[in-house]
Amino acid sequence: MAMTCPSPSTAMCRLLIFSFLLLFFACFMSNTPVNGAEQAKAGYYTFDVSSLLPRNKCSAPAAVEKVIIYADRQTVVGVPPGGHAGLAITYNYGPCSRSGRKKSTTRIFLQDQSRVRSINDKSFTQYSTQESVADRSPKPKLSLNGDGNFLVDVGIGRPRNNFSLIIDTGSQITWVQCSSSKKRENHSFNPSLSTSYSYGPCISSTDRNYNTTYADMSSSEGVFGCDEFTLDPDVFPKFQFGCSRKIKGDFGGASGMLGLAQGEQYSLLSQTASNFKKKFSYCFPPVEHNKGYLLFGDKAISSSPLLKFTPLLDPPSEFDSLGLYFVELIGISLAKKRLNISSSLFASPGTIIDSGTVITRLPAVAYEALRAAFRQEMLQLHCPSIPPPSDAKLLDTCYNITACGVRYRKLPEIVLHFGGEVEVSLDPAGILWRTEDRNGACLAFAEISDYSYGLTIIGNRQQVSLKVAYDIEGGRVGFGNDNGCMN
Repeated sequence: MAMTCPSPSTAMCRLLIFSFLLLFFACFMSNTPVNGAEQAKAGYYTFDVSSLLPRNKCSAPAAVEKVIIYADRQTVVGVPPGGHAGLAITYNYGPCSRSGRKKSTTRIFLQDQSRVRSINDKSFTQYSTQESVADRSPKPKLSLNGDGNFLVDVGIGRPRNNFSLIIDTGSQITWVQCSSSKKRENHSFNPSLSTSYSYGPCISSTDRNYNTTYADMSSSEGVFGCDEFTLDPDVFPKFQFGCSRKIKGDFGGASGMLGLAQGEQYSLLSQTASNFKKKFSYCFPPVEHNKGYLLFGDKAISSSPLLKFTPLLDPPSEFDSLGLYFVELIGISLAKKRLNISSSLFASPGTIIDSGTVITRLPAVAYEALRAAFRQEMLQLHCPSIPPPSDAKLLDTCYNITACGVRYRKLPEIVLHFGGEVEVSLDPAGILWRTEDRNGACLAFAEISDYSYGLTIIGNRQQVSLKVAYDIEGGRVGFGNDNGCMN
């Protein structure tokens, strides 16, 4: 369709043409799904299978050094590649991580099962007929799932020491391992070596002691302390965090936890609200030899103008105290075909986005529909199926992707549909879980198996390569294409 003006000099006509084009662009963008690192064509990705394989060296571009000058000192911080003045995110294993750990799928999935079970413990006790109200715990015990999580470095104390903490949107307390050793051993913080540390909480209404026990029986126990806390380039002179004196279990080689859940006044989001306005965003890298980033404040939202937002929902009463992020998932598409799944399946008890769960959990009916459609597509793409590896039995739909034909293989696109007409297209690395034998890969979804009534959980594997932005005061969560966290 062409539009012309009788006279090129007619200002009104030019304005009408411009308005028409602007409206056309807006309509086009409103129906375009958010994509991961690349855009699918006609419902399929064409990708290089080697892109899913790990490398021995961290291939992320070096951070740009930037000098931040304060009233009494200056410090050098790294600006992650792509221009994001934020914190670099790494896997808890692989060449970019300082933990020195190797990937163990068995350990990751065992911890992941504990995490999902712990989140759903609340709904289980709520509807159980086997225990009295008095016996019900006020809060479920969350599992850290240390190996499957992502790490970020923060600065604590003066002089500053850096510590790698697990990013957890399901925890409200930020804590770090502490010791009295003069040497920095076992990733620990020594309060006596910090000139700015004060014993006891910064927030007068909170208790001095804390004790956090997780579903896998790992735990962190200690006291609240107050010290300078640095989230580059921002410094908070008096930040309350847990100083853990007693650690039990395996936290994946991390020094502690960065709690990004909503809620309590001692949560990071509440303590930094005057600066960051309860806004943050992250991009999880698709492979362990790349880095992502974590941003806080207005730049977490404004740095990606094409974010598409879905509303944050109020949690069911049984989950109200946890500060989890509930959203409205209404459907799933595979290869441009909407699956026949009722949105009510995802609504009761609800759907959360969680950084601490690895594999997305779906209600049984929804998972079975996705699995059947995926298997049919892979059959047509001539990819031979294989039994689930012994270290990945959580996943039941696996293939020898090196035998699918040529080097560049097709993969059906998966799109998650959210309220507010938001469509999120998953990156290939968010669809497949690579097995440790390098030839195999499995559909990276699982059904909610332990509970007939359980939360739908969107795990961190499905979030890779996407920018996920949280605007708590605005009551919304946004998704954006971030080109594998390199934009």
